[in-house]
This record gives sequence, structure tokens and C-alpha cells, in this order.
Amino acid sequence: MERHASSVGSTIRAYLPPLVGRERELALARDLLARPDVRLVTLRGPGGIGKTRLALDLFERVAADFDLGAVWVDLAPLREASDVLPKIASALKSDASTAVSLADAIAETIGARGILVVLDNFEQVVDAAGDLGDVLARVPGLRVLATSRVALRLRGEHVIPIGPLELPRDDKTNRECAAVRLFVERVEAVEPQFKLTSSNCTAVEGLCEQLDGVPLALELAAARLRVVPLEGLLTWLDHQLDVLADGPRDGPHHGASLRETIAWSYDLLTEGERDVFRACGAFVGGFTLPALEAVCDRAAVRGALIRLVEHSLVQSAQGPEPRWRLLEPIREFAEELLGANEAEVMRARHATFFLRLAESSEGYGELLHPEWRARLAVEDANLHAALEWLLKARRASESARMVLALGRYWGHDMTPRRHAWLTRVRALPDLRAHPDLHARILAQLGLMATILKRFDEAREALQAALELFRAASNKESEAYTLMSLAHVYSRTGDHEHALRLAFEQEALARSMNDAQMLQTVLNVIAVLYMRLDQPALAVPYLDEGRVLCETLPYESGAAFAIGIRGWVAYLLGRPEESFSLLQEAWRRAANVPNALLRFTLLHMIAFHVRDDGQFELAAKMVGCGEAMRTRSGEPWDVCFERHARQIDEDLKVKLGAAYQAAWTLGRTLEFDEVSAEVHAWLEAHESKAARSGPRAPKREEGMLRADLAGLTMREKQVLALVAQGHPDRRIAKLLDISPTTVSKHVSNMLSKSGLRNRTELAYWATGQ
Repeated sequence: MERHASSVGSTIRAYLPPLVGRERELALARDLLARPDVRLVTLRGPGGIGKTRLALDLFERVAADFDLGAVWVDLAPLREASDVLPKIASALKSDASTAVSLADAIAETIGARGILVVLDNFEQVVDAAGDLGDVLARVPGLRVLATSRVALRLRGEHVIPIGPLELPRDDKTNRECAAVRLFVERVEAVEPQFKLTSSNCTAVEGLCEQLDGVPLALELAAARLRVVPLEGLLTWLDHQLDVLADGPRDGPHHGASLRETIAWSYDLLTEGERDVFRACGAFVGGFTLPALEAVCDRAAVRGALIRLVEHSLVQSAQGPEPRWRLLEPIREFAEELLGANEAEVMRARHATFFLRLAESSEGYGELLHPEWRARLAVEDANLHAALEWLLKARRASESARMVLALGRYWGHDMTPRRHAWLTRVRALPDLRAHPDLHARILAQLGLMATILKRFDEAREALQAALELFRAASNKESEAYTLMSLAHVYSRTGDHEHALRLAFEQEALARSMNDAQMLQTVLNVIAVLYMRLDQPALAVPYLDEGRVLCETLPYESGAAFAIGIRGWVAYLLGRPEESFSLLQEAWRRAANVPNALLRFTLLHMIAFHVRDDGQFELAAKMVGCGEAMRTRSGEPWDVCFERHARQIDEDLKVKLGAAYQAAWTLGRTLEFDEVSAEVHAWLEAHESKAARSGPRAPKREEGMLRADLAGLTMREKQVLALVAQGHPDRRIAKLLDISPTTVSKHVSNMLSKSGLRNRTELAYWATGQ
């Protein structure tokens, strides 16, 4: 037999541009083919992923390593497994006329010499794998490199998975990324003037991610730039299969469009496997086996999924539990196959499954358990797709349940988006038929509107919710709605009304013996006093709230109470006490993924860092905190807004021109990056304070804390209003008690404190 050179298949190879990426797969395949114990290597992956292109490059590189060179055998035209050996024999020019069988003829042709046979597109004739195994057993010098969408499942087979090209990552530039490099090279072939620049790199990166790094999709997209600019192409890719057609007439893929390439694999499936494949199109971003079984609602889903993975139509995905996904072009193909009736049925099942998942999530207070946060985060796209479908289907109760169930997952980091969802649910006409859900949606909408400073909308929604809760005798929800209304009135400057509502909620919480609600309202009352610029009166409420937190699984509430308590100490001129409290709050906040808590503590501790002379670190902390606040959509609370401006302006003076650079650097850093520096400063400052020795507390500070702690809660409420200068009649009206009762409380407080009159009482209460 004459030597076969790499010129076999050169008709295709001569027109192909250089291979982009695949360095790891190329090296692995070459190493395997060089090993004498490896007889069969299979490049497995979905259509359009670049298996044939990689095989061509290998074919050219390793042909010289074999005695008889290499032979390329294209199996794409074949449909019958029985035609495979004749095709191989023909390529080897074997004489079958005198041999007992084709396997014998191939064995006689090769003899004891070495040869590489490349079998391209084995998937549609995979039943011929047994015949190939027989030939491999007879011919020791034969090496086979196969490309296939399914593994051949022969003993000794080495499978190399071929996945999408590398997508842009934070630690690599666009030009280093294989997907971007391929796209840019193909664009330059049709538009020679095109260059990757800072102005278009974001669009190119987005396109590569949208196409999941599939080489054929990237090549077809590049060709489309003949007729549409890059920004327009990104919009067109909402319908990838319609756009990515009319590919090159030559080349290593099947058909002229992405749709035809995927259809090639789909046609090889059984009817049951096709049913499950179409169901995969109902998911966005991946799925678990229980989710797929729920959407399919049929037997043997697991087996069909295994076959879909074997056919490279479904890929393994990352997640806290076993998970799979479809590359985006394949997902669109699966979705396209769903008929109108089948699509509605599957989307309804999809929505039901993810509603149940959201409602079964567990947490404490406003926070999810970390494992549940991870589980919902990986399903983010599916959860929002389910909610979108429920809204479009006008399923009021299910839409409301989904929005409410996702509240803890969204938290404070998605306020504008959460407000938009709640607004859409409220507009559903059938929501009023479910008064409890209606009231809860109104309450949540009012809370989000308050955060976004839409106070008229917030007041209207919360008042409507309050009436519904009172009509249903729902005391707990009534109490929390009172707290939300108190926020609205306070944010619009009516702090007296806010305090009256907060005291009303406090009374409800105590009557219900609800420790968590009481802890929350105590924090609210404390903040209201701070908004009244009376931080000393916030102290007893924060201290009681902190004690309650220690009995509750509510780390966020504890960190908040301790942090605010530390800030109050700073405002009252007690820096050592403030530092100790803020350090504890910071330690607790490390375990609480609450953006509001974290960026507030960053700013509070930045005051201490500034006072320590570490101006650049303080500026970075302020920059990072401000970036977090902006992303969350949260405005500064009125009690802290002026302080945030103050430190910003002060650091500008301290640092001069260097401030902007440090502040900008802070904005680019993640919380964890800044957190490491803050932690180091806290430890260093603590060590320095320990070396200098403890400071003896001022006598009046100890007296103030001890005496305030001895007052009843009603006396503290009266004291707060006395400190504001209100007469007894006004206090009685605010607290809904008689003027005589107010006078009695004032007399009791004078007796307990040893003071002589209201003026001294007010002066003492404010700590002046």
C-alpha cells in the first residue's frame, strides 16, 4: 500500500483559515494519538462546535508520524451502518475481491504498518461502531480519530469533549479570548476595515456571549455584517436561527445554516427523546432533572436526558446540584419546535415548578439561608421567565405569590426591578378577588416606593394595605404596615406622625409578644429619633433591640442595631465605644449579604479611618460604598445623608487631587476586596488602642445609660417628646393618653433622675 499524505482532504483544508483557540484539545489529541496503547480517539461535541475543523488540523499535523500517513473518510453522505466499512476500504484502496471479509481486506492492506484513519461525522452511522471495533482488533497499527456528536462506546475509546470557544473573562482582555478572536478574524474577511476598538469591544463581547461561543454561529454572524452594523446585529440575534443562515457552501459543517446543523442531530433522536428535547426549550439558563421531569410529565425522562447528553445536544452545567443546559442556538431550536398548545402546557408546568421552588425557600427575617440563595441564584433566569409568563397569562394569584416568594431573594439589591414587578401584579384585574394577596402586594409596593422616594405612591398603597389588613384582623401585617407608613411620614418630614405610628406598632408587638417585630420597631424608633437629631434618645431602643437580637436568628437585625448604636456613640463624642461597636457590626455584616447594611457600615467606619489619618483608605471605602449604594438603587437615609456629604467633602480637602483617584479606585473594587483592607485596619487600630490602655468612662455617660435603662418604655416615649419641647397636651395627643397621665410620667422621671424640672430633664435626656 502506498503512503497517504496529508494532501488527502486538501480540497477542504486549502480554503480554511487558521484554527483559532483549541490549544488544549489539540495538545491532548496529539498526545493520545502518539501513545501506542491508544487506538481510538473521538472528538465529541454538538453540531457547529468545530469538531471537523479541529480534526482537519490534527490530520495535517500528525500524518507524517505514521508509516502510511493518514486517510480522511467523510461519513456525512452515509445513512446505513453497513456502508461504513466499504467506505473505509475504498479510501484505503483495499482489494476486497480476494478477502474473506472487508475487515480482512483492510487488515491485509495495512499489514503491520501504522496509519491514521480519520472518520468524520460518525453519529448518523454509530451502529457501525461494532464493525470498526472488529477492524481495530485485527489491525494493531491502525489508529482512528473520529468526530461525532455521540461517543462510539467501544472499549479503549478516549473521548475528548469539544465545547464552545472561551468567552470573555474579567482576567483576560477581549483580544486574548478565543471567541472574540474568531469573530474578529471572520469579520475582517468580509469587512477589511473592521478593527476591534474600545468603542465596539463591549458589543463584540456581548455578541460572543449571546452566541455561547459556538464557532459556526460566530462565523455566520460575522458574515451578516455585510448587511447590518454590529449594533443592529445584536438586536437581530433575538432570533438567532433566522439570522444565522446562508453560510459558506464549502467547509466542514452540514448545511448552510445553523438551523440545518442542529436539525441534523435532532433527526437522529427517537420520538421520546425528541419530546424531552423540546421540553428543554422551556428553560432559560439550564435545568435540574426534577425540573425537567415536572415540565415533561412523562416516564423515562432520565434515560432520554442521558441520550441527549450523549448526542451533544445537552451540556452539563455548574450549580449547587446536578444541572444541564442547552447552548443558546440549540435552546432556541428546541423552543421553536414547540407548537402553540404544547408550549402553553409546558410553560404552565414550568411556572408551577418554579413557583413551588420559590415558595419552599427557607430563611430567617429578611434573609435567605445561604444554600437557598445559591439554589435560587442559579435559577434566576427561570424564575423570572416563569414570573413573566404568569403575568402575561394574567394569573393574578400565582403572579402575586411568585413576587412575594422572591422578596427575600431580591432583597435590597433589586429595588427598582422589584417595584416594577409589583406594579405589574397590582394592575392585574383579578387580584382583588384575593384580598390577602392584594394587601401583601400593596404593602410591598409601598415599601419599594418609599425606598425610591415615590412617597405619594407609597402612602396611598400602604394606607390601602392597612385597611385590608385591619378588615381581616391581621394584627401582624397591620403592625408591619404601620412601620412602613411611619417611614413614609418621616421621609417627608412629618416625624411626629411617624413616631405616633411607630409607638402604635410597638404596642401591637408587645401585645402579641412578637420579639422579632418588637426588635424591628425598636430600630425604627431609634432611627426616627436620629432623624429628629436626638441620637441620645435612640440609645435605649437600640440597646433593647440588640438584646432581643441575641435571642433571634436575625444576624442582619443585630448587625444593623449594633452599627447604628456605634454611630450614635460617634455622634455623642464617644469614639472608643463607637469603634468597638462598629467593629462588632462589621464582623457580623461579613456573614450577611445585605448591600444596604454593608455600604452604610463602610461609610460609618470611614469616619474612624479618616480620624486615624488614613485618608486614602477612607476615600476608597467611600467610593466602594457609594458604588454599592448606586447599584442597589437605595437613597441615603435622611439621618445619614448630610454625614455622607460631610466625609466626602472633608476627604477632598485632606487629599486634594489624590482624592478623585482613590475614590474612583474604590468604585471599581468589589466589597470583598475593600473588606480585606478594612479588616486589616480594624485589627491594627484595636492593637494600638489596647497598647494605650482603656479610657475611663465619663461619669455622666454612665449615669445617663443607667438612668435611662431604669425608665419604662412609656416614660421613654414621653421623655423623647419632652426633649423636643412639646407641652403635655401635645404629648398626650401624640401618644393617645390624657395630659394628667403625661404629668404623672414626667413626675416619675424627675424622681428617678433626681432632677428638678422639665428643662433639666430635657437637657439631661439629650446628653448635652
